[in-house]
Amino acid sequence: MTEAEALWSAALADREFRNRVDLLHADGVPDLSAFARKNLEELKQQNRDAAFELYEDGYGMFSREFGLMVRLGFFVHDGVCYQMALPDVLTPQTIRQAAIGLCAVGEDWDNDVFVLTPERHLHMGRKSDAEAWQSRRRAMGRFAVINA
Repeated sequence: MTEAEALWSAALADREFRNRVDLLHADGVPDLSAFARKNLEELKQQNRDAAFELYEDGYGMFSREFGLMVRLGFFVHDGVCYQMALPDVLTPQTIRQAAIGLCAVGEDWDNDVFVLTPERHLHMGRKSDAEAWQSRRRAMGRFAVINA
């Protein structure tokens, strides 16, 4: 995770790239290391599985960070849920491609406002279904992402 954060920080130091992915950091820069620490702690507390709300923070930073982590290969959907994984390779190019790809996922609102919607490329479920699944799967070390 330290390598991914270092590559992400280096990419953001490039002004042209930073401007190209400005929607990712318009109201705060995604912090991959902090995301990993916080959510690993949540997984430990929940016996290695948890159901997360993408917009629990009210402004979508979790959804952007999770979407970026999925695009980087740190989370892989197995047909039922997301499992943590280690990406095969992390390079400056993979970091840039993940961020640019995430910025392309959104919708136009009124008045020429483009809003990122990473959930369009994530496997989602209802909160009640995720909570029921979570209670059944606690011993298996998996987690689900939900959109409340």
